Amino acid sequence: MPPKKSAMEYAVLLLGRRACSTAELRKKMLAKEYPEQEIARVIADFTARGFLNDPLYAENLAESVYLRGGGRKKAIRKLRLKGIDRETIQETLSEREENAGKSELEAALAALARKKSAFEREPDLRKRREKALRFLAGRGFSAAVAYDALKQCLEEG
Repeated sequence: MPPKKSAMEYAVLLLGRRACSTAELRKKMLAKEYPEQEIARVIADFTARGFLNDPLYAENLAESVYLRGGGRKKAIRKLRLKGIDRETIQETLSEREENAGKSELEAALAALARKKSAFEREPDLRKRREKALRFLAGRGFSAAVAYDALKQCLEEG
């Protein structure tokens, strides 16, 4: 049986595969039964060196969600699952929304436009509206944004 990797080697291996949050790294290392002190030392070292950077990780993950047509709620949900703290989530999303120039309503309208042909196949207008609202809710848009987007979409077409 090969010797167990040190906590440092295991962390390098994990971060070499893909970026992860501090909480994810800690969880994976605890699952491999590394001592808490060693984990804390590795995390402190990697944070100081810039290998672990939760704000940058959160920014990249949120951007990924938005690029795939997701909304604010979906971004928050994904960030929480990755162990990002509330303060970092709020800062990241506020900063992203200020700099993006594209509002959540515009993102919802773009998502509806991409799926417009699928919704138009539904002959019943009420069912069409319900499908569109469910689609937007599934993408993480708030109810208010979803209703506003649907209203604008119906006015246009």
